[in-house]
Formats: sequence, structure tokens, C-alpha cells
Amino acid sequence: MRSFPLLAALLMITAPSWAVDRTFEINVENSLKSSVPSNWFLRASWRGETLVVFVSPPAHESFKIWYDTDRQKSMLEDLCKAVPHEIWDKIGSGQDIAMEQIVGGNGGKGSWRLSCRATLSNGETSLKTN
Repeated sequence: MRSFPLLAALLMITAPSWAVDRTFEINVENSLKSSVPSNWFLRASWRGETLVVFVSPPAHESFKIWYDTDRQKSMLEDLCKAVPHEIWDKIGSGQDIAMEQIVGGNGGKGSWRLSCRATLSNGETSLKTN
């Protein structure tokens, strides 16, 4: 029993090193929530120098969008356009924000990722496969 306070103290000292500050990512997620239906899930996460916003509509809708490339591209472009200037002001010039749809928790290899910087800077709206 005496070891419990020692263990608790040790955890309190080392816990901050485990914690990851997601304040910026949460701000990005919250800034985009009004741009999608309330039952959609958004999760922002850094992948190298790119902050990727993973977009997940409900399953029945997600599969329809996944297989309709034009609709998916349009949805991701609209989300890029909805990123507030305040967010862009905090992104370095060598960094980017990208949008990627996930279906059933799956994204990554084979999914489409849209670069917001390219989309907004010169009108390029090509989807890139991971």
C-alpha cells in the first residue's frame, strides 16, 4: 500500500512527457465543424509538414462519396476553402493543410488527399493518392 503514493507521484512527474498538445489540431477541427453535417467526424493530425484533416461521413454516405470521385473532390475542396485565415496564419510557409476522406476508419494507402495550399493558391485541385 505504501508504494501507491510513490507510484502516483512518479506518474504525476512523468505524465507531462506522455501528453501531446493537440490544441492547434482541435482548433482546426472545431473551425471546420460548421462546414460539414453534424454527424460527420473530423480529426486533424500532423503527417510530416502537412496537417491532414481526416473527414469521415457516416458509413452509408461515406461509401457513396468514396466511389464518386467528383463529389469527393468537391467536398474536400469546400473544406479547404473553409479553413479560416487565422489557421493559415499559424501554418509555416513550408507546411500545408490537406483533406482526406476516410471510410470505416480506413484512409492512407490508396485514399485521396487534397492539398489545400495548392488548391487555394493557384486553383489546382488534383487529388493525390497516398
